[in-house]
Amino acid sequence: MIGGDEPMFVEELTKIRDSETKADEILKKAKLDAKQSLEAARSEAVKLTDEARAKGKSIYDALVAEGEAEADRQYETFLEKTRDDCRVMKESAKKREDKVIDYIAERIVGASVDH
Repeated sequence: MIGGDEPMFVEELTKIRDSETKADEILKKAKLDAKQSLEAARSEAVKLTDEARAKGKSIYDALVAEGEAEADRQYETFLEKTRDDCRVMKESAKKREDKVIDYIAERIVGASVDH
């Protein structure tokens, strides 16, 4: 080599090495950034999943409670109607009780007279 070209070659070689070092640093930083972004995304996904699960459970619990309340209302309505039906049948039977007693007494007396 020519004596004057050597410092220029060393300078160019130094620039290349510096560029490679910077490129390695940029690559390492990019990998670290990507890893951190992935971890943040995973963390956010877990958070969103947990929130969705909690919201779903809350909605489910509310619907179950609403269904149970409706079932209780229907049950109470049914019981009240059944009580009313029983009361009506009892009143009806009570009204016919005297007629039935008279009828049975006539049959007994009639059967006794015939013998």
